[in-house]
Amino acid sequence: MILRRLYLLVPGRSHADAVVRDLMAERISRKHIHTIAKPGVDIEGLPEATLRQRSDFGAKVERWFWDMNLLVFFAALALLLIALWLGAWLWVVGAAIVAVTNVVLGYLFAGHVPKTHVEDCLTPLRHGEILLLVDVPRWRITQIERNIRQSHPEVEIGGVGWGLDALGI
Repeated sequence: MILRRLYLLVPGRSHADAVVRDLMAERISRKHIHTIAKPGVDIEGLPEATLRQRSDFGAKVERWFWDMNLLVFFAALALLLIALWLGAWLWVVGAAIVAVTNVVLGYLFAGHVPKTHVEDCLTPLRHGEILLLVDVPRWRITQIERNIRQSHPEVEIGGVGWGLDALGI
């Protein structure tokens, strides 16, 4: 299932423990909380992020899908021009449908997929802050953000991205 991922920047270990405790009180499973910190920062006992989550594999998947979308669009556009030149009208229609479909998919991707990634939080991580990745259903984002802001004003909400349980992203 695709979940929305909240990026929470926490200034220290004691704050991270309190935030994780409050998130679990909000009925967020420990398996949906992931912790990232620079080497040397104590995060033992906190739910650690997987290698895919730490290496920002989701950003790589997004780039791959975007590149494939562009490649298919330009291939369809080239095929459309060749088919027009040859007068193969069935190929013209097919290529036009593929090109328009890719434009629509690109628009939906660019406009509706949340785009925060771990790489956006590298500077705070270098300064010793702890990054909590919290996966929640889309309809809970506002509620969780509001509760975090009220209970933990020291926590910076770094944005919203997406996570996919099945791939460990």
